[in-house]
Amino acid sequence: MAGIFVGIPLMERDDFDEAAPGEIIPTTTSKGTYSAFRPDPLPPSINTEQLITPLAEATQALGRLHGIGPRVGSREILIEPFIRKEALESSQIEGTHATLSDIYAYEAGQEALIGEDRQQGTQEVVNYLYALTHGLDAITAGDPITVELLCEMHDRLLSGVRGDEADPGELRTTQNFIGSTPYIQDARYVPPPPNEIPDLLEDLLEYANQETNLHPLLRIGLIHYQFETILPFLDGNGRLGRLLISLLLQRDGLLPEPYLYLSSYFNARRSAYVDHLLAVSQHGEWEEWLLFFLRGVQSQADEAHQRANLLVDLREDYQQRYQNERSMNILELVMRLFEDPYLDVNTAAEWLDVEYSTANRLIGQLEDDRILEELTGKDRNRFYRASEVFKIINKPIDQL
Repeated sequence: MAGIFVGIPLMERDDFDEAAPGEIIPTTTSKGTYSAFRPDPLPPSINTEQLITPLAEATQALGRLHGIGPRVGSREILIEPFIRKEALESSQIEGTHATLSDIYAYEAGQEALIGEDRQQGTQEVVNYLYALTHGLDAITAGDPITVELLCEMHDRLLSGVRGDEADPGELRTTQNFIGSTPYIQDARYVPPPPNEIPDLLEDLLEYANQETNLHPLLRIGLIHYQFETILPFLDGNGRLGRLLISLLLQRDGLLPEPYLYLSSYFNARRSAYVDHLLAVSQHGEWEEWLLFFLRGVQSQADEAHQRANLLVDLREDYQQRYQNERSMNILELVMRLFEDPYLDVNTAAEWLDVEYSTANRLIGQLEDDRILEELTGKDRNRFYRASEVFKIINKPIDQL
């Protein structure tokens, strides 16, 4: 059973020293009895002294991102592209093959533009979007994070895609494990037995929903570790654990809108991500994991701030360019591209509430102005992308 711990040396009892925040217990399968790791309840005792500076830096980066709101204006200019980037990057950590362009094409009903080898991966990413949106809607409504909510998100995450046979929406009732082997005795990590899962998950969510004196960022880091250690579902735990980070960031008011996502940071540092999580279980290296987590928050907040400014700069450039046109339709269409950079003529006509011929003329003008590029190469049923907008959303930040 593959997962994010692929590449870690095989799990051995001796790998867990006295500082391990849990205990090795037996778990029984049809093949025999094996060792599993059961984590202690949160919170652990941690030394926050070495975390003071990185915590302050992460908080300051969040503050800068928070401050971009008035300049951005429309929340969709950041939320819509960033939420898709998160869905893609989190899914890629689990080996999903898809691109951001695939996601937009799928949502626009242009599946023909998606390579056959990426069709399944694209659906997995879209499912992630469904799950994240469902969770954020619950948080916005003031609902607590519950086992029921996690199961609902898990069902949306895995339904109809790879892992669909792994009981979507249900806590596991059989033993799972992590590794690139079909044999539990060769597993790299074996989480708690299934009979332990309900109580462990309830304990975790009780901690997640109660008020504590610990800074929210540190608490979120602890919660993410604990979830990935319990592995309460047969499959999809990595993605759901990263979804949980997004919910907690929003729930705890660290940002006014869900602008920040960490999967890009984890995806670029998969080995370190995995190493830090396992080192907590084996050696109690909480501070090292939390330092890594805080660096991720700072890095992604700074990156989101940069992308947001670049998008707003481009939007202001377009606004100046088209604000004196005789018809306001062209300006309205250009502004809408920042929320959704993929469209066809019918979509433009619907956005603007105009005739097809009018929308076609406007798109032709934007294509001539090199705002839009046509993607199909066909004479009919043409499909377009706002190339400069998409570049800012999609490219690595050091290439912008």
